[in-house]
Amino acid sequence: MNKLFFKIFLVFTLFFSFANAKVENEIYFLPNKAKAAKEKIIDYIKDSKKNIYVSMYNFSYKKFAKPLVKASKRGLKVTVFLDKSKVKKDDKIYKYLLRNNVKVVVANKKLHTKIAIFDEEIIVLGSTNWTKDSFSDNYEVILFSNDKEIISKSLRFLNKLEKTN
Repeated sequence: MNKLFFKIFLVFTLFFSFANAKVENEIYFLPNKAKAAKEKIIDYIKDSKKNIYVSMYNFSYKKFAKPLVKASKRGLKVTVFLDKSKVKKDDKIYKYLLRNNVKVVVANKKLHTKIAIFDEEIIVLGSTNWTKDSFSDNYEVILFSNDKEIISKSLRFLNKLEKTN
C-alpha cells in the first residue's frame, strides 16, 4: 500500500511540475544594463553543454567570439550565421571563427536577425548586434527567455536557413 501511494504521489508531482513549468523572461535595456547583459551572454556561452546557435547581422565583438571558440574546442556544436554584406565589409570575426573550426553559415540574403540559442533551452533576442558599440553606446533591447515555443520556432528558422545557404 505504501509503495502504491508513493508511486501515485510521484506521478502527480512530476505531472504538476511539468504542467506548471514556468516561462521566464528577462528584458534588458541598453546602455544602462549593457554590462549585465554582456556578462549574462558570456555566462550562457561558458555554461552551455551541447550546442550554441548565433544568428547575427553584425558581429565584430571579440568578447563573444573568444568564448564561442572555447566552447567549440570543448566539443560543443557551435554554429554562427552571418550576413554576407557585413562579412564583406569586415571579415575579422568570420575568419577568426573559421580558423578555430566554428561552423559559419553566410546567408545569401540580408540576415538582419539577432538571435542566440544555448543548449536549445535559452534564447536571446533583441535589437542588439554583437558589436562593441551596441553594448556601450546604443539604445538597445535584449530579451532572455526559456519559452520552448519561441526556441522551437527559432531553431526551425535556423535549420531552414542552414539548408538554403
